Amino acid sequence: MRLPALFFAALSLTACVSPALSDTEFAGIDWHLVGLEGQEVAWDSSIRFDGDKVAGKAACNRWFGTNAAIFPEVAIQAIGATKMACPDMAAESVYFEALQAMQRAELDQDHLFLTGPEGRIMEFARDPAEPCLSCLARQ
Repeated sequence: MRLPALFFAALSLTACVSPALSDTEFAGIDWHLVGLEGQEVAWDSSIRFDGDKVAGKAACNRWFGTNAAIFPEVAIQAIGATKMACPDMAAESVYFEALQAMQRAELDQDHLFLTGPEGRIMEFARDPAEPCLSCLARQ
């Protein structure tokens, strides 16, 4: 009678797996960057997903691009931006480079996490005043 035991073990494991993330859970929301690589950021940046389109604000400029993947995977490509100069151009370059490296989107504790290779992480919140949860975890 090992078959019923295996069946219930398999059933209990599937109950622990969270459902796949869909873009309807976070599309149309302005997500504000609160952490990058586990560190709080000192500039205002954001992202908004609308279907395969993405847009937002970097440290200096408004930007737009496409997500060429199906959620929960992400592949942000073809980024274009306005061309205003400002003192935070280095921060803007870091932001765009990180965005293009991200591969997966996850929601946890009402924060949007974009993750990439080698543990890279970008953390966004609906409210820019929210604390960076991945930053707190590193303290």
